Amino acid sequence: MGRTRKVVAMSTGKIGNDARKNRAEAEKKIKAKDDALVAPEWLSDAASSEFKRVVQEAREVGMLDNLDLSMIAIYADNYGRYSEAAGNLNADGPIVEAKSGYKMPSPWMSIMNQSARNIFTCSSKLGLAVTDRLKLIVPTKEEKEVNKYIKFLGDGTNA
Repeated sequence: MGRTRKVVAMSTGKIGNDARKNRAEAEKKIKAKDDALVAPEWLSDAASSEFKRVVQEAREVGMLDNLDLSMIAIYADNYGRYSEAAGNLNADGPIVEAKSGYKMPSPWMSIMNQSARNIFTCSSKLGLAVTDRLKLIVPTKEEKEVNKYIKFLGDGTNA
């Protein structure tokens, strides 16, 4: 199956100028607009703020477009849930007492854990973490210096 294809702007591997130009044209054809990246009304205030922050930062580098709307909304919603759960966990502590008197982990712990898993999944797909963006960049290989005397060796058929 091979590696996933990188966008031309982030590709640093060897690619000819013609190939780079053709790929850039092809990318323009599949790139959607980014004019509808507006936080959905159903997001909490914290989630809406995170949605707007991510969109603003991503616009500066042209990372996201309208087709990413649902993924950004899911990410932001889970960010809001995580923030709320963390606040409640900090206020109430990690251990709560059930009606029966037994001590048990706070239900906010499971909300935080599930939200964190969803955040990691979405942020990976959106390229929000530096490590995720680095996966898009292929380091250039240094060319080995060709021995200038190799041409005198021939191909070995003249023996």
